[in-house]
Amino acid sequence: MEDQTLILVDEKDKFLGYSQKEICHTGRGIRHRAFVTALFDKQNRILLQRRKHRLFNNLWDLTAISHPLHTKSSDETYQQASDRALLKELGVKNVPVKKVGEFNYYARDGKNCENEYCAVLVGNYDGPFSANKKETYGAKWVKFSDFLKDIKNNPKKYTPWARLAIKQLTSANAQAATHSLLKIELANFLKIFEPYAKQYFSKKIKEGSNYSPLIRRFYEDLADFVAGGKKLRAFLVYLGSRVGGMQENSSILPLALATELFHNFLLIHDDIIDKSDRRHGKPAIHMRYEKKFGAHYGLSQAMLIGDIACFEAFGLINSSQISDPLKSAVSSKFSEVLLETGYGEALDVENSYRKPKIKDIWQVTDLKTARYSFVGPITIGALVSGASAKQIRAIENFGKLVGKAYQLQDDILGVFGDEKVLGKSTLSDMREGKNTILIHKAREMAKVDGKKQILRVWGSAKANRKELIQIQKIICESGVLSWCEREKSKLVGEAVRITDRISADFELVQIFVQLANYSANRVN
Repeated sequence: MEDQTLILVDEKDKFLGYSQKEICHTGRGIRHRAFVTALFDKQNRILLQRRKHRLFNNLWDLTAISHPLHTKSSDETYQQASDRALLKELGVKNVPVKKVGEFNYYARDGKNCENEYCAVLVGNYDGPFSANKKETYGAKWVKFSDFLKDIKNNPKKYTPWARLAIKQLTSANAQAATHSLLKIELANFLKIFEPYAKQYFSKKIKEGSNYSPLIRRFYEDLADFVAGGKKLRAFLVYLGSRVGGMQENSSILPLALATELFHNFLLIHDDIIDKSDRRHGKPAIHMRYEKKFGAHYGLSQAMLIGDIACFEAFGLINSSQISDPLKSAVSSKFSEVLLETGYGEALDVENSYRKPKIKDIWQVTDLKTARYSFVGPITIGALVSGASAKQIRAIENFGKLVGKAYQLQDDILGVFGDEKVLGKSTLSDMREGKNTILIHKAREMAKVDGKKQILRVWGSAKANRKELIQIQKIICESGVLSWCEREKSKLVGEAVRITDRISADFELVQIFVQLANYSANRVN
């Protein structure tokens, strides 16, 4: 055994002293600091190795393991120790890692034992590796979902610490890894959706030319407007279709595009209501047209383009390849979502002219964000795929929670967001006097001077950038921003606990978990 000095800790990683490696691993041993590192690539594969070990020889293990060491000058950090182990065992250099959990582990075999506080580290890596024959029998990339199934079905093939790290790794894979399943799934969806949407609009632009250059331009601007969004709701229709195990994309694409058209219909009208001049980093639709004959002309044509988007969405549903009963069910669901969104928009406008209670603002969030952005799209996809009533109920509960977290983040971005990233002005909520949860809590929690400042500025059409900075300061100093972050965390936690009721497919559950986390932490 190498003569190394290990770092002694208690079960919570509190420093207790130092001891030699041999002493720490003899008899009952002494608890010391250790770690496991798991590397993931862009395809969400995990790098595993078949380890050479005195106690657990020839078992499959995570990417690297070791102990942070004490030297004459300092103690190794987890990052330094991970870099050393990865280089020694697999020839991999300098991969940033993040601690995502820990566990305490004890195992004995004769006079030897393992008695460790073990940190779980994860990192992202897409380069080559070269297994060190002195340390391992070999290594390979394995699809993460396949690894989880195999370790569950064949646990004796794996080291004990690999089995113990599963809980932390699934959480890390869902929340901390850069190359997430959500990103991969979204990218795969966009590869088929964007060409489909482009072909659809090319056809509509050509048909519009048969009427007049104005109608052709309507479809050109609508195509440009749709191209600028995140496609989140279209993607959620597709994600919902996976809940029932649907594999055929041709049936779901018209419904996904219909959802996107409904969304843009509402956005175009919303920009008029909010007096927003920009959307997706470009002039809003009404601003594009007012240059020709003035503001009223611009508003009128924008409203009509929004209406056309709505009409075309219902046309897509009717022309889809799903059965007539399903078309009826999908149309009914879309109608219900649009109606409730209209109610929510009306209440939101009303709230700008009075002092609503917090339950009134949450009601707007439920109608205008949660049901419209999450419950509706996922449910539509799930209905088409034949999901059960139990799964649909779980989707509804999940969507309501995630929608609330999404709206809280939207409120935060409306005050603190980067306009270049958002693609719209951060002054619009303030000038409109939008009664958000964030502002409601600021009025409630701010000091007297802060409340007066909010009352003076919020809702003023002439409010400027300097006054926005003052509002930001009040929100931070009053503790409102921290309150919102805690509230988001609670909502996401509740949503995550529901995900296993949506599907038994582990990989799909992780996508829903990541969706919840993305919704509460997005930057645009």
